[in-house]
Amino acid sequence: MRGKLAVLGVAVVATLSGCSAVTNSETATSTTAPKAASPTPMRVIAVATPKAHTGAPGLGTTGSNWPSIVKSLAGYGQWLLGNPDPSMIANVAAPGCGVSDQLGLQVAGLLNSNIYVQTTAPVITQVVGPSPAAGGTVSLAVAASRDAEPVLSQKKGTTVTTIAPYGPTTLTVTLNQGSDKKWRLCEVTGPTGAAAPLL
Repeated sequence: MRGKLAVLGVAVVATLSGCSAVTNSETATSTTAPKAASPTPMRVIAVATPKAHTGAPGLGTTGSNWPSIVKSLAGYGQWLLGNPDPSMIANVAAPGCGVSDQLGLQVAGLLNSNIYVQTTAPVITQVVGPSPAAGGTVSLAVAASRDAEPVLSQKKGTTVTTIAPYGPTTLTVTLNQGSDKKWRLCEVTGPTGAAAPLL
């Protein structure tokens, strides 16, 4: 019985490691050919950041005046979609959070396609949060809506597509406070808990 378990053990270990199990005196040969290395490395195309159409808005993101902080963050995020620059994302979104990842993808897509968003500021009608903040993360209930936004060509200024509007929605907005005491967007979710737009 132990002999059979030993053979079974060899087979399991060999299978998990991606090899064939050998249970008799014959030798096993590999039938998988090694993958050929790429003859040349992939070419990296650098995309230049275009000159901003307007100067960046000021950020007022310290303290616990949540309506003011959310409007400031939303305004800066909107500016960033109209003036895509990856180096500015960390000003408005906490690194490693969903908003930072999403904004990074949006900014990269805008740059790669040589387009920008002619933004429409979201209408924020209510912001409810703790007063004062306890700890470095706060969760806010935000009622907001936004009209449609045209996406324009950087070269010609013509409309390429349009970002759909969203009607009055209650969002859960999570903010993280950095070591500089400034609040940044972390997560934005809708009523179902799925990621949702604020910008």
